[in-house]
Amino acid sequence: MMNKHFSVIVMMLWSLLYATSCEKMVISGTDGPDDADANVVVQVMSFEQQPFSMASTRGDVETACTRLNFIVYDEAGERIRQETQLLGDEGFGMAQFKLQEGRYYLVVLAHSGKGNPTSTNLHKIGFTNKTGYTDTFLYADSLLVGEEEVDCEIQLKRIVSKVQFAFSDALPERADSIRIYYEGGSGTFDATTGLGVVKSKQQQWFPVRHDTQRFEIYTIPRADSDKLKVLVTTYRTVGGQVELLTEREISDIPIRQNHITICRGSLFNATEQHQISIDIDTTWDDERIEFSF
Repeated sequence: MMNKHFSVIVMMLWSLLYATSCEKMVISGTDGPDDADANVVVQVMSFEQQPFSMASTRGDVETACTRLNFIVYDEAGERIRQETQLLGDEGFGMAQFKLQEGRYYLVVLAHSGKGNPTSTNLHKIGFTNKTGYTDTFLYADSLLVGEEEVDCEIQLKRIVSKVQFAFSDALPERADSIRIYYEGGSGTFDATTGLGVVKSKQQQWFPVRHDTQRFEIYTIPRADSDKLKVLVTTYRTVGGQVELLTEREISDIPIRQNHITICRGSLFNATEQHQISIDIDTTWDDERIEFSF
């Protein structure tokens, strides 16, 4: 059946951020919130353009993150600790753990993926089509551990670009799914720069709802690329077989880290001129850019 093969990548609410200042996350199997020997405390204070102080109650906070990854690398770049925290788990937003004296590299990642990224390589932390691509925030910096306890209050910065499609014409009546396949960005990034490092072939599937014409995708911009090439296809399933209905390619869609590209226009009617404009969501970046082709 179609629902066994296609999944919808959707934004989820992170309703517990407001209480992170009094909660703790365990980063190793032996460390805990009450561990008197812990010498490093990491507290997530805010997200770029989404500070905790915006909310008066937990229910008021609306963000795109449901999963936290805390990852520690040694001076040689070898991963030595990792821990995942899911929204709703006991403790959220604060890590308390023990490390021997020395130099380390700390990475904190917030996203809403279906799984954790690969993280054995500090310079190639990667999401896949299976985990999905979502709004993603990163903190990454060196960490010096000495005799005194280390307290880190950190801000995570957004490393993705979001592209929203707002179609002016109706989806084909028989369509029950839509695929957006795109190249030009990346699903893998270097934690030391926050930029994409692999020429990824990304895709996201959505079930068709004929009462909505909006779809969105995420990618991590690379230093050598600032445009996407997108292929939008629609399908229907008949007797267990997937039938291609329409196919349309859009080239040169501009992308920029921490920006939203809004693509408006006719996609399924070949006689209409396509228009693409770029608007910058004020919760991301306040710059506005217009683009058409």
